[in-house]
Amino acid sequence: MPHVSICIPTYNSAAVAGDALTSALAQADHDAEILVLDNCSTDDIARVVRAAGGSDARVRYVRHATNIGMARNFSACISLAKGEYVQILCADDVLERGCTAALAEALTRHPECVLAACGRTLTDESLRPIRTARARRRREVVPGRVLLRECFVYANRIGEPSAVMFRRDAAARGFHPDYSQAVDLEMWMHLLTRGAAVLLPEARCRIRQHARQASHENVRSGKVVEDKRRLFQDYGIALSSELTIAEKLMWDGRMAVTLRRARNAGFEVGPEDVTDIFFPPLFSRLTYPAASALWRLFGRDT
Repeated sequence: MPHVSICIPTYNSAAVAGDALTSALAQADHDAEILVLDNCSTDDIARVVRAAGGSDARVRYVRHATNIGMARNFSACISLAKGEYVQILCADDVLERGCTAALAEALTRHPECVLAACGRTLTDESLRPIRTARARRRREVVPGRVLLRECFVYANRIGEPSAVMFRRDAAARGFHPDYSQAVDLEMWMHLLTRGAAVLLPEARCRIRQHARQASHENVRSGKVVEDKRRLFQDYGIALSSELTIAEKLMWDGRMAVTLRRARNAGFEVGPEDVTDIFFPPLFSRLTYPAASALWRLFGRDT
């Protein structure tokens, strides 16, 4: 059984998936399997996989007969993987040399941890660095409940899927199919209910940022708002007794900004319709109007 499964879910990503696959093949773990999950693409991804993977026995290509959606394709990575540890490498991204080995070593050293995450370099479409993002400045093992609370209050503190490795058995439930934008964050939060996380500061992968990403459509359609509402129901209510007033206000403020972004893009739900917050009367009378004023003042996300 391969110790690690590097899974590359892809849909119409032939232009960039070769970079991802090449970076996976360059990892030092020669016993790792590399699983490419094609979500019924209409581009030439199969040729790209053949060209980059060649006859390497570690590469396994699976094409779905129909498009099953992003969350279910991510879940297929888990169900089809054979490794003890799973790393989902998004087709837009690339791993630096030694990334998989460093994350696997961290999980092996810390059996109490269900996931390991590294820092990452955010880049433009040509993989030119923009900035570095990391959850911690030093290597740290963080109790699951502590990091779960951070992720709820302050958003995804762990990182994108390409920067994370997790234990396959702990993630057997799969990714939640009702989430759109926060599908990875919800999985990290689910895993944190089952154990701790080990966070590495070194940037060991590169994350492409570009205008074609689905996040823009998710804002316009309101899916980002709906994801936040689900997170409140799935995790916020249970965390409520542990949160300070300031942390609850932080959640409500982030919800107000998310709603303002969505309404600015054409989403029609108003602040009076949002109840998945801690202080509903304050939200419609003060929190959302304040977020709108800041939007008008700065003309950007706050």
